[in-house]
Order: sequence, then structure tokens, then C-alpha cells
Amino acid sequence: MLEERKACWRSRGAIVYKKDRSTEVEVPDPALESGKRRVAVVTGISNGAKMQDREGLSEGQQVILQ
Repeated sequence: MLEERKACWRSRGAIVYKKDRSTEVEVPDPALESGKRRVAVVTGISNGAKMQDREGLSEGQQVILQ
């Protein structure tokens, strides 16, 4: 039986596309001098404005828009 997971949707403006086509988002991290860190994410479907997070972030986790 497949495990069903509730989808988390993020603004596409939060997604950072790397040269190797992998995706990341920046999240607040007050412990770092820059105040943010990058987290690798696996994205799913998109409706043009928002994109589904399949792996990498938890529901409700804040992201920094680019």
C-alpha cells in the first residue's frame, strides 16, 4: 500500500534552480551570519504560480522568496 502524504505548496518564487536542474529553497536560519540557508527540495507538479514540495521541507516551514 502506498503512503499518502499531504501536499505542501510553495510560491514558485521561492524555488532556486541549480545548473544541474536540482532545486533548493532558502529558509531562515538566525544561527548563520547570513540569516538563511539553502535546503534541497524535490518538487512535484505546478499550477504556474505555486509548486508542490514532495521532499525536503515540512508543512508550515517558512521559506524566503527570491
